[in-house]
Amino acid sequence: MHLLLVLALIALSIPISSFAQRSNPVLACKRPVLAALKPIPELSYQCNEQLNDYDEKILKLPERVAAIETLMSDLASFNDAAWWSADPVDLSVCDFTKEPRSLTRDQRRSFVNGEYAFWLFGNDRVRLMLIPDPCYQTEFGGSNAFVLYRDRERVTVSHVLDGYFSRADNSVTMAFAKLGSEEIIEVATGSGGLTPSLTNYYFVINPQTKHAVPKNLFRGDHGPTNEISSAMLFGATPATTPLKIIRGHSLAPSFIIYIDDETGKIDDNGRKLSRKILRWNGKRYQ
Repeated sequence: MHLLLVLALIALSIPISSFAQRSNPVLACKRPVLAALKPIPELSYQCNEQLNDYDEKILKLPERVAAIETLMSDLASFNDAAWWSADPVDLSVCDFTKEPRSLTRDQRRSFVNGEYAFWLFGNDRVRLMLIPDPCYQTEFGGSNAFVLYRDRERVTVSHVLDGYFSRADNSVTMAFAKLGSEEIIEVATGSGGLTPSLTNYYFVINPQTKHAVPKNLFRGDHGPTNEISSAMLFGATPATTPLKIIRGHSLAPSFIIYIDDETGKIDDNGRKLSRKILRWNGKRYQ
């Protein structure tokens, strides 16, 4: 069981896929990137000592709401051209080393395998920041996710995940796909734990407001939704991996999800699951 859990957590260290897509596998902090590096922004507010860190009442505290608004205003000032032109992986390497040099073999292993907490993702137009929350779910990486969209020198900030947490290290990643004239933004997350699950969220940039808004690609219990979840298989192969929705910068014609089901025919380490295939009908998956 312990080995399976470790394998599941490794599988949820999603940012590793970012390295595989790079033409140059060498991880090094370059001087121009180090010069463009910005420290991780801080969300700062007074914790309520009468509330446990897992209490969802924290999410609505006026002090927290005000602090998030202040943070979003600060993030809107991230309009430096050098920072936006630097690859987020390269910026992460410099954030890891704090000096211009290549990673040693041991350092590369530490960087890739979870000892560095990735907080920056994206490209030269759209970026995702995962900012730690000082009071909420502190033992499970409680954090907030913000999408930054750059239009010339203006940066618009959207709060897309509020009070996110996970038992898995580096459980968030970002991907993009084209759908007609729209660019679909995927924010993928994983729960970790003994019954791991995956949840993806989809957004587009509103052409008028420049904010990231939900893209309802799925049929939910209460109408169209931008959120889709699946149980995660411990022994998943490329052919059985769930939520493979973006493939080659396009939306897949179909994808798999797994659902907890006591009568399911899939026995995944004692967990009964059923499999469902969702297909694209031209407007959404069903």
